[in-house]
Amino acid sequence: MKLPLGMSWLHSGSVHVAAHDSQSPSLLGARCRACSLVVFPAMPVCPRCGAIGQMDEARIGRTATLYSHSIAHVAPRGFVAPYYQAFVELTEGPRVFTLIGREVPIAPGQLTDGAEMRLVIEPVADTPEKRHLLTYKYVPSSRRTHA
Repeated sequence: MKLPLGMSWLHSGSVHVAAHDSQSPSLLGARCRACSLVVFPAMPVCPRCGAIGQMDEARIGRTATLYSHSIAHVAPRGFVAPYYQAFVELTEGPRVFTLIGREVPIAPGQLTDGAEMRLVIEPVADTPEKRHLLTYKYVPSSRRTHA
């Protein structure tokens, strides 16, 4: 995917976005050929079995389950509070930290742990310091982005 002018990835090499819209984005993790463990981010050595040179790139994380979430009421520089932060369990196994997409209203009861989620690509935050940086986030599968 060619990025719009002035945009860049927060985590270069951790996200795959197809050149055409027919394929959803995915995270770039790795799968061990020796023990089948899936990890994110990708790493050269398997943390389970210690195999070296056995980690193959794997496109993962298109869907996940919301494991836990909270509303942050204090923001670091470049962010505006309140905002969601969460852990999601990827369908392939790993549990990862993520922000929740901006289409989800920030209010108690908007998210439910155990909900099915899908991957979206958005600016890290809607602030002058962060709006040019793209990252992965998750939103409930039942919500559709309006382009």
